[in-house]
Amino acid sequence: MQIRKGTADDLPEIRAISERTIELGCLVEDLDETTSIHARNVIEMAVDAFSASVQSDNHSVYVAARDDNLLGYVIAIHDAPEIRWIVVDPAAQGTGAGKALMIAALDALAERGVRSNVRLTVPAANERAKAFYRKFGFMVTGPINDQKVPMIEMQRAA
Repeated sequence: MQIRKGTADDLPEIRAISERTIELGCLVEDLDETTSIHARNVIEMAVDAFSASVQSDNHSVYVAARDDNLLGYVIAIHDAPEIRWIVVDPAAQGTGAGKALMIAALDALAERGVRSNVRLTVPAANERAKAFYRKFGFMVTGPINDQKVPMIEMQRAA
């Protein structure tokens, strides 16, 4: 597996990974019509965020790839500091791609002097993701209100 900086050329695969993640229920457990519409909006937000971030000096964008196939991506925002998107293709979960992406993002933030107070959000029902983030020192800091999908914020103390 290779971790490299993301580029605009990755956008078609970023969209496909985001769609598969939603379709297989990694964002929420059940997709009713209202949630399905929201999920489509989330896909567009992810693609737009990736596109804007690869052009920004305030973001670090990495992709995990194997044999020229993308396995996942992560976007870290330097001045927030925040892990905005970390998405691994459902078929690649458990391969170490998520761990490698998280390490790349945290390293990019550390290079800019950010080692603590890194935030991220996660669907409240996604216990697997919360357990993954806890391995990197993230702790639940509270719910995020006014979301169509119940979300929580997690923060890394050190």
